[in-house]
Amino acid sequence: MMTVLFISRLLLYLTAVLVPAFHPAVVVGYEGTGILIWFVLVPLEMVIGWFFAPPRLSVREWLVAAALPIAVVATIIGIDANPGPPIIAGMLAFALTSALFHFGPRVRSLFAVEQIVLAALYFRLLTYSRASEEVATDAVGATQLIFLLVVVAFLMHGIVVSLALSRGGFHPVGDSRVADKASAADTRRNRREVFVFLATALPILLLAAFALPPDFVQHNPVVNLLGREANPPPVPLDERADSLLRDGSLMGDGRFDRPGETSGESGADGDANGEGGEFSLLGVDASDWSQGTDGDGEGDDEQRAIMVIASRLDPVYAADGYRDSFDTIRGFTYPEKQPLNDLIRTRLAGTWRNPEWVSDSMRREFSVNVYSTIPDRVLPYVPHTAEPTVYQPRYYPFSYSFHGSSRVSVVGRTQLDRARDLSAADRERLDPYLHIELLPDHEAAFRAHIDERIGEIPQGYHARILAIMEAFRTFQYEVGYDDNFSPAHMARFVTETFSGDCVEFSNTAAILGRMMGIPSRVVTGYLATASLQNPAHERGLAVLRESLPQLSGYRLDEMYLVTTSHRHAWVQFYVPGYGWVDFEPTSYAIPPPPGGDPNERRVVIPIIH
Repeated sequence: MMTVLFISRLLLYLTAVLVPAFHPAVVVGYEGTGILIWFVLVPLEMVIGWFFAPPRLSVREWLVAAALPIAVVATIIGIDANPGPPIIAGMLAFALTSALFHFGPRVRSLFAVEQIVLAALYFRLLTYSRASEEVATDAVGATQLIFLLVVVAFLMHGIVVSLALSRGGFHPVGDSRVADKASAADTRRNRREVFVFLATALPILLLAAFALPPDFVQHNPVVNLLGREANPPPVPLDERADSLLRDGSLMGDGRFDRPGETSGESGADGDANGEGGEFSLLGVDASDWSQGTDGDGEGDDEQRAIMVIASRLDPVYAADGYRDSFDTIRGFTYPEKQPLNDLIRTRLAGTWRNPEWVSDSMRREFSVNVYSTIPDRVLPYVPHTAEPTVYQPRYYPFSYSFHGSSRVSVVGRTQLDRARDLSAADRERLDPYLHIELLPDHEAAFRAHIDERIGEIPQGYHARILAIMEAFRTFQYEVGYDDNFSPAHMARFVTETFSGDCVEFSNTAAILGRMMGIPSRVVTGYLATASLQNPAHERGLAVLRESLPQLSGYRLDEMYLVTTSHRHAWVQFYVPGYGWVDFEPTSYAIPPPPGGDPNERRVVIPIIH
């Protein structure tokens, strides 16, 4: 019976720790460190605490056997991270298992405490499915299955605990002096009780599990009961924001003091700040916030909040994808193996630290705090650390937040001008980033662009990069973002249209870079910079700072409001000695014409209660 009790307890634990790895509504999951602790060390300590107890081993041998795995795992993890978690987790697993299985009925209350803790954990995991309608829909099937498994696991474990602890059935492992004194009649009675209990409870639980509808967190009935519109129009927030901005404690070094604001063109009393004005701020109740906060729900005359980034870095090139591979038809694509792309969506159970040593010169570490409506983990290059994403549905749609740091290149023009050319070893190592295979027509278009706008290719490494950028001087930059990364589209860009958004400029620059012997890739994400923060963004930050407690510790000049208009793509060139460096080809183009900048659209933020 004790063996059955141990197995049921182990399965109950494994069910709990496996949920974050598979349930679509759970953000926090596991990386290598978490897997090593929760799936290797803790179960191993449980086995040692139960099976190898005296008299199988002496007390000294038993303790040494328990300490050895903890020491090994702590040493492995301690190379790159804090060794404290594995030490604490291993010791607790061993101590609790030893107490439960080797101190007899005196500690049966510990089983009840353990059941309560696990029940609270399971309940918390299941409530993740109630975060929103979208999450509930994604979790259909998984929620019902987890509900069923959890209840059945608790039933079985409770029955095993009851039988093991009753009528002398509980006895230490290896203690032959304690026998099961239950009579045959008692045994039959126990079996009948278990059978009746299961026959009654399981059908009810099965019905409850599969009766949960896919939209069991549907909020529309509540909205309708309140008599509100299903999709109410945004409400002006300028007056509320301006009252907050009169408090000087929100401001810092005057980052938002722009010519347009100080000259009266967008002052508090000017027309530009009124409802529907150029720099107006609107709000939508959080319960009515569109799920398409990545751009799907955006109107033609508005930009919607996506995240708030707090950092002293300016600009922040917050990457959500590195396009390293090149396909003849599709252009720059995501490679099969790219750890940085995995980091963006990996569920972390502990602090992630970049396992690769960064030896690049002229890099400085910056802290980045992100409060977001999307689960993607965006960080500047090169990410150094990343904390697990915190999921707080009560602040919906800003439900996701995380902290990270990056070692960002601060190399200047003088250093770049002195950059050496690629060595033979560099070329071999970076060969995938030099690969370029174009169709004949496309290659001819880019060759013509080089001949006409660059001419003779410069000898200096940085001079070649500058030549690529300077060739865009007569091209028109139109702010926006499209998903056409094909070489055919870029070929038309350099031969016919001469006008495009950041996708055209970045992809064309990367293609030209590879053709001229410069390792290149395209990075996508969001651009957060002071130059893109207009008075409406400032007002939005003031209102969000009042609504989100996490933002209360920052001044406005320490934050950026990132919206759907800040979706961006840029190029990274590899510079020997300095590594991958972000370059902005759109800064060399003709600026957008008046009225053509989406960043001037009305800013819409959620009203969080």
